[in-house]
Amino acid sequence: MPPRHETEICVIGGGPAGSGVALRLAQLGHRVTLVERAAFPRAHIGESLPPSILPTLTALGLRDRFERAGFLRSHGSILYWGGEFERRGTSPGAPGLLVNRAGFDALLLHAADEAGVAVLQPARAHRPRRTTKGWEVPLRGETPQTIHTRLLIDAAGKQAGLARKFRRCSQPLLALYAYWQPPPGFGPETRVEAGEAQWYWGALLPDGTVNATIFLDPARAAGLSPADRRDLYLNLLAQSTLLSPCLDTSRRGHVRSCDAASYAEQTPPAAHLLRVGEASFSIDPLSSQGVQSALGQAMQTAAVAHTLLIRPQDTELALTFAADRQTERIRTHATLAADYYARRARHHPNPFWTDRATPPDWLATPPPDLLVTAPPSDLPLRLSPEAALKPSAIQTETLIRPETALTHPNLNRPVVFLDGLRIAPLLHRLTPGQSADAIARRWTNQTTPERAKKLLTWLWRHRILIPAQNVR
Repeated sequence: MPPRHETEICVIGGGPAGSGVALRLAQLGHRVTLVERAAFPRAHIGESLPPSILPTLTALGLRDRFERAGFLRSHGSILYWGGEFERRGTSPGAPGLLVNRAGFDALLLHAADEAGVAVLQPARAHRPRRTTKGWEVPLRGETPQTIHTRLLIDAAGKQAGLARKFRRCSQPLLALYAYWQPPPGFGPETRVEAGEAQWYWGALLPDGTVNATIFLDPARAAGLSPADRRDLYLNLLAQSTLLSPCLDTSRRGHVRSCDAASYAEQTPPAAHLLRVGEASFSIDPLSSQGVQSALGQAMQTAAVAHTLLIRPQDTELALTFAADRQTERIRTHATLAADYYARRARHHPNPFWTDRATPPDWLATPPPDLLVTAPPSDLPLRLSPEAALKPSAIQTETLIRPETALTHPNLNRPVVFLDGLRIAPLLHRLTPGQSADAIARRWTNQTTPERAKKLLTWLWRHRILIPAQNVR
């Protein structure tokens, strides 16, 4: 019989999402085992991290470690999109990071190991089985063993397993990429460009190479031999304004490819099984937020798992929170990517752009019905009948806990805080028919007059406060 390995939480997959959730749960005092099938370092496409990832690295206690790792600093990006050049993020402030993903992932996994996570690598999980007490996870490898765990977290990427039910969130997309000697003057700005029926991404990496990637409809490469696929890549690269100078240098290695379409897992989270990273949702690369989303979701999933294990009375609350944030994440990124494709489609309406210019029907949401102006100061107001204060969930630093939240069709999620203030006590104090000025004055015992007016205007513009005579 294979040796028995007891743990509280088993994480399958050692990418940013898996390592991140394992690290956070170990920091919260749990016994965590992580199973990763590949030996590190491993090659992985995707190397541009925006400055907005730094707060998450700080929360994980990793910012100093990653800033000392020798990754390049990026203070902006160069876009050639919709027929216009644009530079972004060149103002002073915290820079983004241009990383080698092999090194980034290995550094994150090593941090999890140092925090007390039992890292089994390389090891392959084979058909986990549900038991009355949790899961049995058989491992295949040089030293077969069986993991017994209360909670299983699937962070194994897009690979099949654990009864996955993926649904496509975008049109098919293929990435063709290669690494190049950098052309003269190729600085540490990320480059993004729209082509005829494809788009380009490029960045300088810490090892001194340039990653030049082309995203296109996979039908254009279907059935091609490796040599023909290489020629397709080179011909398309020659059409790029920002990346074609790479052709005047030398290519490092072969032209590679990978599926770059967006998918979402459809099975709901359960008290015994959670999913994180690309096992849960893979983002269209046009948003350039894959790693950031994975680490942010890892923090959320750790809070959900911690709640499930130490506050079982809040299980339903935590699982509802996880499901709602998953839906919100999918819709937000689908809309963001569609907006970029639509911007190009207005200038170049061929099928590659127009087919991707709107989210799939199942993700489409009507735009909020917002007002532009502030309410007249003497206008009597009341709470809209479409608004409600309901029990909801929020994420704290460590847990998912209940709160009273505002809901309304114009809000994409329940709102607990506005400008740092709890909204429920403010709305509970409303008297129908009070003027806008009177409401703002009444709130000044909890905040400043300026913030009270700002909150009132926000509620008016979102049609949460409406004219008292309005029966809508």
